[in-house]
Amino acid sequence: MLWLFLPFVVILSGVVAYAADTIARKAGRKHLRWFGMRPKTTALVVAVLSGMGISAASLAAFLILNSSAVNTIAQADQLRPQLEALRGDIRAAQADRDLAQQEAARLREQQAAAQSALKAAQTALTGARAAQARVQEQARTLEARVQELTAAQQALETRAAQTRTKLQTAEASLTASQARAQNLDAQVVDLGVRIALSERETRSAQDRARAAQRAAESAQVRAQAQQDLAQQAQTRARQAQAQAQQARDQIDSLAASRAQADQALRAAQRNLQQAQQALEAAQAQQRDAQQARDQLRAERDRLNTERSGLIRARDQAARDRDRVRDDLNALQAQQQQLRDSNEALRATLGRLQDEYSSSRAELSATRNTDLAYPKNDLVYAAVVPGVRNLDQFLSDAARSAAARGARGSPAARLNPVARGALETKLRGLNASAFVQCRAAQNAAVGFAVDLTCDARPNVMLYRADQVIRRGTVTLGDLRRVQDQIGELVQDATLDLTSRGVPSEYVQGLDVGELVPLITRLNGRTGVAVVGIAARADVRPGSRVDLYPVLP
Repeated sequence: MLWLFLPFVVILSGVVAYAADTIARKAGRKHLRWFGMRPKTTALVVAVLSGMGISAASLAAFLILNSSAVNTIAQADQLRPQLEALRGDIRAAQADRDLAQQEAARLREQQAAAQSALKAAQTALTGARAAQARVQEQARTLEARVQELTAAQQALETRAAQTRTKLQTAEASLTASQARAQNLDAQVVDLGVRIALSERETRSAQDRARAAQRAAESAQVRAQAQQDLAQQAQTRARQAQAQAQQARDQIDSLAASRAQADQALRAAQRNLQQAQQALEAAQAQQRDAQQARDQLRAERDRLNTERSGLIRARDQAARDRDRVRDDLNALQAQQQQLRDSNEALRATLGRLQDEYSSSRAELSATRNTDLAYPKNDLVYAAVVPGVRNLDQFLSDAARSAAARGARGSPAARLNPVARGALETKLRGLNASAFVQCRAAQNAAVGFAVDLTCDARPNVMLYRADQVIRRGTVTLGDLRRVQDQIGELVQDATLDLTSRGVPSEYVQGLDVGELVPLITRLNGRTGVAVVGIAARADVRPGSRVDLYPVLP
């Protein structure tokens, strides 16, 4: 539709121009005057109006002929909000695209960092592989030891298996012995029953023997009575032969009864002897059964003891196996400790070798030359405003050391680790600090001096005339008073040095101050309180002049 509209507009423009020019010429020839205007102006107005009319008519005809164009124009206003929304979506998509590009750039940076880390990891992996090779060598040594211990463990396990076999055999023997013991117990019970029956028969035989003995005793009593009667009868027989004959008959009968009683007594005694023999045999059988039962009990106890011994041997073998395992674990732990100790010893050995070389060179230089600085001697001290002034401070320290005979480039050296610690401390103070550097070891003339430095905040420690230390002095002995004052001055000096003032900066009491003080104290008795103060404000970087204070 647009391609049709554009040619129409071009053609319409030409038609309008031609028609308007024609109408304008005709109006100009007629010399029309509208609203009092000149003919030329009127012709121009007519031309304009004609062009507008022709354009309007042509456009109306085009719109009538092309209703779809009207609909398109009408829908354009409706589609404009959607178009704006689409444009907003396009802008959001463009923003997302920018974010995606930024994320891609960030990912590329992370990829580069990851590649750097990968390279570092590969380097570390190379070192780790070298360490792994060393560890594998040590592991092979340990494996040989482990194999030896494993062989010992297998031997112990073999012994344990043999012990378990013996234990099983002993348990089987114990079971058989228990079965035999049960059978013997049954036999012992049977023998006990038989012994009980024999004892019952023995008791019954003894009862019968005692009854026969009582019968014999009663027969003897009757015989004695009959004898008495016979004697009476004999006495009477002398008196009467008839009665004597009867008495003799009675005596004969009594003798026969006595003979029967003797026979019964002998039979009872024989029965008693047989019963005693049966009792002795039963007792012998009982003793044999008890001995067999005791033997079985001893055998069972022996088997139980062997079983307990086998169990203890098995437990001992298990404990030996656990001990071997524990020893193996302990050996592995000791190996790790030995490796760590070996690394630590190597580091310590390197450090000791360095210290030995340094000490040897220092000792050789000390023997052959003079010392520029003894160990812990103050090399240089000054107030440092900040970390940026540290290089200037070290340069001044090198010049000061060179003035004392130290040589080198520079003459005074501070190792990187100590310098890093000093810079960290200066940053932490965040203010001007007093830094003092001392000789780390004896430094000979012609050699560089190694420094150890310390920093303290250069703040006010004591005001001028403020008492630093105060003490009680016992008066009387002049030498003792002098010693007590000297100790008090030493305490004050120690207090100042512990707070950062170099001992070289502290000036004690001179003779001109000490003598008047002792003279004033000599005129007193008892005790006196003496203080030590400084003449000026005391800071770590200031010189301190001490003097006594006496109330």
